[in-house]
Amino acid sequence: MFKKKMFKNKKLFFILIIYTLSHIFLSTNNLYINFINPLFWLIFLVIFYHQDLKNNKKEINSTLTISIIFFILYFSSGFIFDFKNSPYNHSLISILENLEKIILPICGTEIIRYKLLKSNKSFRALITIIIIISEINFKALFLSHNIIFLHYLISVIIPIIFQNILFTYLSLNSNYKIPIIIKLFDKVPPIILPIIPYSNWFITGSFAIIKVLIIYYIFKYYIYNKKTLKYSKKSVRIFYPLSIITSTLLVLFMLGIFNYKSIAILSNSMNPTFNKGDVVIYKDTKNIVPGDIIVFQYGSQIIVHRLISINEYYVTKGDANNTVDYIKVQKEDIKGVYQFHIKYLGYPSIWLNDFFTKEN
Repeated sequence: MFKKKMFKNKKLFFILIIYTLSHIFLSTNNLYINFINPLFWLIFLVIFYHQDLKNNKKEINSTLTISIIFFILYFSSGFIFDFKNSPYNHSLISILENLEKIILPICGTEIIRYKLLKSNKSFRALITIIIIISEINFKALFLSHNIIFLHYLISVIIPIIFQNILFTYLSLNSNYKIPIIIKLFDKVPPIILPIIPYSNWFITGSFAIIKVLIIYYIFKYYIYNKKTLKYSKKSVRIFYPLSIITSTLLVLFMLGIFNYKSIAILSNSMNPTFNKGDVVIYKDTKNIVPGDIIVFQYGSQIIVHRLISINEYYVTKGDANNTVDYIKVQKEDIKGVYQFHIKYLGYPSIWLNDFFTKEN
């Protein structure tokens, strides 16, 4: 039995080494990223996954609460620092493909970490270092520009080190489920959400490190010290006000209180850039040049079309239209410049508009 267990763990250690080397040398290879790596982890999970029988429901619930709170804080930061488009494609197939690329390696590496740590705790430092290496993008690391290296060091490498020390600690005291939940809340939102908060390299790195320290403190002094009930009550006091604040910010955003404003698109004149039923987010700015998509007032209508040229007035055109608009847009008519759009979110506004139009 002992030999069998040791042999199994040697296989897991070998798998971890192979994955780390593959990541170092093949991390920019499309075949590896899109097919080999997900398939590798899928096969691994089918073979090595086992149900952990330890009853840690309270720990999991606490982790979910903490992760939700940090997600709310993360998304709310966009109202302070700005929002940007997610770098991911948000068609259904692309979302599923990207989730597969993210979720399978996360689950696989955390199960390996847990099993190796439980079998031989004296190798915890070595196991943690290997996993850290497997998560670093060495192509970005070895860029020659010192400033870029400093940015990557602070925003990516140092947080990865802190996070993996935390995950090793959590795996030793709980199981692989806790780190998986925390990682998924970090990695999945940009894949699913069309917009994400903008932050520079220093803020990104600082937030990640502070988050690690707070989670460590909560688990060490509350959850693992059997003060979960006390923590749960505190979390409720924190969670609900944060939810109310976030909801209020979202309402104020939709009302146009912030620099960013939104409008539901009622036609397909800008197809394929965006379509009827999408919500366009635009920003008030003085820097407008031909090629920008502008939001302007025409009578009682708000129109979102592309700026073609600036003469005595602003000449605009819908991307799907064959001719320029006959409207003579003046500078004072312009409300802002298109920043990004969210698909399908405007349909409730369209349905309400159609309903009241029919009623009249």
